[in-house]
Amino acid sequence: MSRYAAIVVGVVALTGAGVAPAYAVSGPIQSFTYSGTALTAINEYSYFPLGPIIPLPVSISRVTGGAAQVVASGKGVVQYQCNGTALTTYTANNSTLSAPCG
Repeated sequence: MSRYAAIVVGVVALTGAGVAPAYAVSGPIQSFTYSGTALTAINEYSYFPLGPIIPLPVSISRVTGGAAQVVASGKGVVQYQCNGTALTTYTANNSTLSAPCG
């Protein structure tokens, strides 16, 4: 009986049976943050751990008088450098952020 168990353990180890597929941990990566003097928006899709990270379109808009005006755009990671102190509302990735960036 122990010889049979050793063979089963060896086969499982060699074939990787029981291991979760790599694509199970992939997905969208989105964030919109303010730090110091910069707003950063990230919009990517990751096929972690074995695949690539695919940059997706992203833009940062300043909301003035109820209308959004694009201030930075690109793919993957976009930054907008702030140069003021007035509290201003910005949008990106369907998120709203108020920051002292006026």
